Amino acid sequence: MGQCPSAPRRRKAPPPFPPPSFPAPPAPPAPLLASIDGEDHTADLPEELLALVFGLLGSGDRKRCSLVCRRWLAAEAASRLRLALDARAPLLADSALPRLLARFPAVSKLALKCDRRAESVGDPALALVADRLGPGLRRLKLRALRAVTDDGVAALAAAAANLRKLSVGSCAFGAKGIEAVLRSCLHLEELSIKRLRGLADSEPIAVSGPRLQSLSLKELYNGQCFSCLITQSPNLKTLKIIRCSGDWDPVLQDVPRDSPLSELHLEKLQVSDRGVAALFGLEVLYLAKAPEVTDVGLAALAAKSPRLRKLHVDGWKANRIGDRGLAAVAQKCASLQELVLIGVNLTYSSLELIGTNCPILERLALCGSDTFGDAEISCVAAKCAALRKLCIKACPVSDAGMDKLAVGCPRLVKVKVKKCRRVTSECAERLRVSRSGALAVNFDTPGGAGELQDARSIDESGVLDNAGSDVPPEDLDDRIGPDLSSGSSGRPSRWKARMGALMPRSLSVSIFRRQPRGASYTSHES
Repeated sequence: MGQCPSAPRRRKAPPPFPPPSFPAPPAPPAPLLASIDGEDHTADLPEELLALVFGLLGSGDRKRCSLVCRRWLAAEAASRLRLALDARAPLLADSALPRLLARFPAVSKLALKCDRRAESVGDPALALVADRLGPGLRRLKLRALRAVTDDGVAALAAAAANLRKLSVGSCAFGAKGIEAVLRSCLHLEELSIKRLRGLADSEPIAVSGPRLQSLSLKELYNGQCFSCLITQSPNLKTLKIIRCSGDWDPVLQDVPRDSPLSELHLEKLQVSDRGVAALFGLEVLYLAKAPEVTDVGLAALAAKSPRLRKLHVDGWKANRIGDRGLAAVAQKCASLQELVLIGVNLTYSSLELIGTNCPILERLALCGSDTFGDAEISCVAAKCAALRKLCIKACPVSDAGMDKLAVGCPRLVKVKVKKCRRVTSECAERLRVSRSGALAVNFDTPGGAGELQDARSIDESGVLDNAGSDVPPEDLDDRIGPDLSSGSSGRPSRWKARMGALMPRSLSVSIFRRQPRGASYTSHES
């Protein structure tokens, strides 16, 4: 009504933003190697001292230091002791391998590794290694060198007379190549042979290792051709026979009574009570998935091995080893320090003998035992006074039995409870509180995972104490976990079930197949 429209209000322009202020660039660091006048302070260091400094660095730092100057490049190459090369033929063709070997003349530990589906280097490459590095080689590892023959290995062995350790895997030569190594390398102390393809028609070798201390045979067909190494090597202390075909009872029966053999690993092997009962003086025994070994064989071995201090048995749920065999171990082996039982059904009777007759038992692991319940864990708490580390996995124990550990086992520092459905987190908390934080409790439930652990008690990794010169598993639970709940492939069944539910079967099969190592891993280790 007669009102004039108001003029639009003008907004004030916003003040201009101040220009962004960036911090001043930091001053360049003072030179470490050169003074203000550009003098190199490392120029007066002798080559030996510079090599000693490089020896304290990791592989990556050594590589970076070699790029500083030509002198450092030469000093780093001259002091390098370890070298790992991708042994595919196209990568080491022409002059590549000779130049690499000429650059690192002091290498004493050499690894030649090739992808199993690729073409590997052959005998000429081994001849170059023998010519450039032969006298100084101490350790040699050959992986998937399908083109290498017995003659090439023999030529290298003749030049590497000071070889101490040889590891061979997935190669195509046969027993003659290994025999040539034993004849030429009289100082050989460790020999590992895995998946050697040329043994099908090989005759037994007729030579032993005068200084051989450790022998490992894995996944071999006709591995019995190396029986002379087992029965006639005067210094053999450690023997591992894993997933090798054929009957091994005759080989073990031929081991002399005065043999220094003290550590034996038998896994997925055709061996029975006759072979095990023929052994004397063992201190460490790993017996896994050998269903023909029963209480009778274990009792006979215990009677002949009173110094046994480590016993690992994976019974494979076959119920062939139980209270009778373990009672014999308890009565004959008072020095037992570590006992790991997987898939073995033991009861209160054998545990009471073990706790009474084995006063220095420090490490105990029970996994997948259907008979290890509250009565058995109460026996452990009452009888095992020296126990320090305890692992229980997939056993029918409950809170009532676990609570006994609060007043028993006075030296206990670590407890692991895995996949025990009747044990609750409240029990784990009570155990931890009962020792005022001095007891580390690692606990999980079948549906989840939890951990109650005091960092002041022991190291976070739960590493077991070494009781001897052999290398024990770093963690009992980590070692026995896959074997308990998995099939022959070693993958946990629960993990397979989850993945299988998320993808079609054809896709999951293609994913779970072993893939070739396609990446080039040529590396220079310090």
